[in-house]
Amino acid sequence: MYTEYLGPIAEENLLGSQELLQRAARLLQQGALVAIPTETTYGLAASILNETALKNLYEIKNRETSTALPIQVANTDQLKFITRDLPHQFDLIAKHFLPGPLTIVLKKNPHLSSTISGGMDTVAVRISSNKIARRLIELVGCPLAMPSANLSGNPSPTCAKHVLEDFNGKIQGIVDGGNSEYGLESTVLSLEDPANPVILRFGVISQRSIEKVLGTQVRVHPKALLSHFGKVGQQRLPAIRLFSSWDEMKIYLQLSNDSRRLVMSREERFPTLKMCDYFNLCAKNLYEGLRMAIRDSYSEVLVLCNPTLKNDEMLHQRLKQIAST
Repeated sequence: MYTEYLGPIAEENLLGSQELLQRAARLLQQGALVAIPTETTYGLAASILNETALKNLYEIKNRETSTALPIQVANTDQLKFITRDLPHQFDLIAKHFLPGPLTIVLKKNPHLSSTISGGMDTVAVRISSNKIARRLIELVGCPLAMPSANLSGNPSPTCAKHVLEDFNGKIQGIVDGGNSEYGLESTVLSLEDPANPVILRFGVISQRSIEKVLGTQVRVHPKALLSHFGKVGQQRLPAIRLFSSWDEMKIYLQLSNDSRRLVMSREERFPTLKMCDYFNLCAKNLYEGLRMAIRDSYSEVLVLCNPTLKNDEMLHQRLKQIAST
């Protein structure tokens, strides 16, 4: 299969990219799988109206069919096709955070395909702040099922190159919208029981921010504290170890066997460490670093979690999750 490259497309110049956008929309209308940029990571999209495309989405990602597919809509008007009984809490959330990096679990429309919902009575929906993604959904004419555009277990893709690493020759198209703005996943908030909101996955939007808007305590589901890479990812990723200081890391290296390691830090200057390569870390390039660690077969990834890094709550939380596997 030939994977059609559609890009590059700049968010600020959609009018100059209409031909590319219309081509991507036609592919999706015809039942193709197309990778699309969002502000968090790239998503792999399929029309919610094409049952074959939805099943292909599970197969190509090696995703369990019991795991529901998240849906992206262009605007709140499209929610009536996939949800029911929208609570007033959703209106509060939408006013403050949408479009943006927040996925919300709501009661599903009974007419929505069970292939999407994984047999559950809920559906996860999102309105991306990425103009390319929203414009494509408008052109297709229906919401899109859109999990992350990576093989299950691999780090999420934050640029078109990452998608090609996983799916070149396996999907019909990829829309290149450049690097993702955030580079980490959206927060997932369940409003299935509106009076008891629950965070199902930590992400870009913090628990405190959501609590401030809703005016109530937001519970954190235990699975939100776990790594999202799954068994396959745990097998492929080298061990991730967190250190509070360079001295602590140096002591660890003195007591360890000699092997190639990748050292990540927010600091621009790195000490000289035996058999270590270096990676300047920030939230938006974390997954680039993890893909590098897998690709180049490092034995371990050592991360300096000093106060500077810990101040980046989003990045620190994700690192703790990954290191816990």
